[in-house]
Amino acid sequence: MTRRLPYRKDSEYLITAIGALPGAFCLDSGLTRYPQGRYDILTALPSATVNVKRNTSDGNTRLYKRHYDDNDWQAMTGTDWRQVAEELLAAHQPAAANNEALAGLPFCGGLLGALAYSADQATISGWRADHDDPLAQALLELPELHIGLYEWAVIVDHEKQQTTLFFLSRCPSAVRERVEQCLSDLERSTSRPQFSLLHAFTAATSQQDYQQAFTRLNHWIQAGDCYQANLAMGFQAGFRGEPLGAYLRLRQTSQSPFSGFVRTENASILSLSPERFLSVHDRQVTTQPIKGTRRRHSNAADDESARLALRDSDKDQAENLMIVDLMRNDLGKVCVTGSVKTPELFAVHSFTHVHHLISTVTGELPAGISPLALLQHCFPGGSITGAPKIRAMQIISELEPRPRSFYCGSLFYLDHNGNFDSSICIRTLVCADNIIYCWGGGGVVADSDCDTEYQECHDKVTALMHSLEATGAD
Repeated sequence: MTRRLPYRKDSEYLITAIGALPGAFCLDSGLTRYPQGRYDILTALPSATVNVKRNTSDGNTRLYKRHYDDNDWQAMTGTDWRQVAEELLAAHQPAAANNEALAGLPFCGGLLGALAYSADQATISGWRADHDDPLAQALLELPELHIGLYEWAVIVDHEKQQTTLFFLSRCPSAVRERVEQCLSDLERSTSRPQFSLLHAFTAATSQQDYQQAFTRLNHWIQAGDCYQANLAMGFQAGFRGEPLGAYLRLRQTSQSPFSGFVRTENASILSLSPERFLSVHDRQVTTQPIKGTRRRHSNAADDESARLALRDSDKDQAENLMIVDLMRNDLGKVCVTGSVKTPELFAVHSFTHVHHLISTVTGELPAGISPLALLQHCFPGGSITGAPKIRAMQIISELEPRPRSFYCGSLFYLDHNGNFDSSICIRTLVCADNIIYCWGGGGVVADSDCDTEYQECHDKVTALMHSLEATGAD
């Protein structure tokens, strides 16, 4: 069943209503300012959910599954989340007529998921699960993977200016009733949920500690262990209220085409990401790594100067090319031989608060290889690890005092027609137990300057933190 809903350019009213429901998963294209920002995909109340949780005492992971009408999680044998997710998708495949009716939509029902940066990393030698910081331990207790099977959604097409609600025939009647009630309430004014910080954000890493980590990283680079590694630092603040209120505020001040709000059982993910990780449509694969950043300026001349400086920077181009080569290598191991191309190198894209250098790599996914297999093979993205990837990840684990959680992870969807898209969760915050966490990072190479890199970590998230700090403390 499908029907049209009234179209509005700003989907905040829909995100406010749907985002308040259990299991909400709102993929938000950032108020249509960008070429990639055509669709919003908004849903909640999954028919089934799969989580991966890590035992913090021994570092081992465990799979859990729960259906919509279950009260308790069911522990599962094995640890292959991809197999479980693909079996879940296949078991709920709708009738062909259902798919045909929804063929023009980017998502026709299926899986939406969030991968934490550390997902599958326990298999990498040198990965550590032990952290002395109590807040780090709290992050480790969050799921490393959260996937829902969704049999309804609201799709906002900003190009056609259409809003479509659909239910698949297998969608539970209790879900339909709750969704219809939620949408009927849209006729009344929907106010933004309350959210406020208890204090300003504080850094988890002092400048001195960052400098020590930078020096150690530089020694590894000089020794040839890696060419580039992404070094991040964390920030946190206490809050009261509803994380959805924070997300709605952030999306107004930091509009990005791969934004998203995800409500899990014990945490909320607030992502304002500008970066696509992998997309698959008609077996054609695209990845668009970001490497290279300049802060934007309110003065037009200064802003253009910053944009041109990024465009012409040999250093930023060299760093970007390292990641392009890494992603070409990752895709080349999965895609059809000879199909991997680089149609665009070093394009400058301007976002609300920063300019970014973005390249595009494409390939063809062979028949018989699923998009989730591609995701699992390429994850995490090279732009937020470094090169070579495995050694860079080992160094990151050694140097960063706090786990990244869903920061530098991925939000993704895979529908029943095989459409797949995903982001890299940069500019991403996590709310859990009345603490809001965020991170900023940057790629370090042999000629990087410590003070410049330290400032870049702040530049990437200052606007987000200041936006929430403006809410003040009660």
